[in-house]
Amino acid sequence: MINNSDGDDSGCVSDQVLDSSRGDCDQTVAFTNSFNQTILGANRIITSNSIPEHMVGRFGMGPGSLNPNAISEQNETYTISLNPSEANTFTPLLSTTGAGPNAGPQYAFGLLLNGVELDPVAAEPFPHEGAISPNVNWEWNLEALNVNLGLDCNSAHVQPTGKYHYHGSPILFLESLNVPINAMTLIGYAADGFPIYYKYAYSEASNNNSSVVEMSSSYQLKSGNRGGDNVTAPCGTYDGVYSNDYEYVFGLGTLDEANGRTGITPEYPNGTYYYVITDEFPSIPRFFRGIPSNDFKIGM
Repeated sequence: MINNSDGDDSGCVSDQVLDSSRGDCDQTVAFTNSFNQTILGANRIITSNSIPEHMVGRFGMGPGSLNPNAISEQNETYTISLNPSEANTFTPLLSTTGAGPNAGPQYAFGLLLNGVELDPVAAEPFPHEGAISPNVNWEWNLEALNVNLGLDCNSAHVQPTGKYHYHGSPILFLESLNVPINAMTLIGYAADGFPIYYKYAYSEASNNNSSVVEMSSSYQLKSGNRGGDNVTAPCGTYDGVYSNDYEYVFGLGTLDEANGRTGITPEYPNGTYYYVITDEFPSIPRFFRGIPSNDFKIGM
């Protein structure tokens, strides 16, 4: 384990270092983006090779690589509901209870309009002995945006399968859209079919004549110390190294626990539930308001 001086009053020291740095995006992908969406009955069908059109970090073997996994074309098909409905409870992307496939990351969150997945949850549980360790504690999972997991400037990296995916705000994709600050911008769809927008929305959710403002998350860092023994659970101060260092506070911001709200949008003038990607935690939502498509199930 890696120790640092960030301890709590008990003298127990944290096992990880806060690191929100990003690698450069100085590489051109050797493959051409392929993205297509069609409407079939009550579903949106999207096919994609998971290749972005923007520059990426240095991945694969070689000096300066952010991780050893080289980007490769995928063959993905996603079926998403055109008529999603809100469920009675939120569905988390990460299951913190149980064992085997019933614990750990359960779903990728959604897909951007370039065909690249939004997959915010890392498979990095305490005590960092591997996701299948008998000692695994999924309640304390490393927050990919705040530790060094080899993310490039788009908060993205590459899985062992070669799939490029985003853990946070996809900077170069957003720049390619030239996102205005005075209008809502649709950037993708979640696995449950609800639309995803980037950070700006109507100040009055049901009034499309109201001003467009930046939405705010209702999450904040917890205060104090984690209280663990660094054997069964981590210790040290709540600093954002773990996703569980954050807490949802109802009404703190403009968005709910799933980083979403219900209201009118340009594409849905009669109103819909929609998600918002924010620059602050959680950036990409960690819960579904509706029922996710199994095409986003992890491990299937």
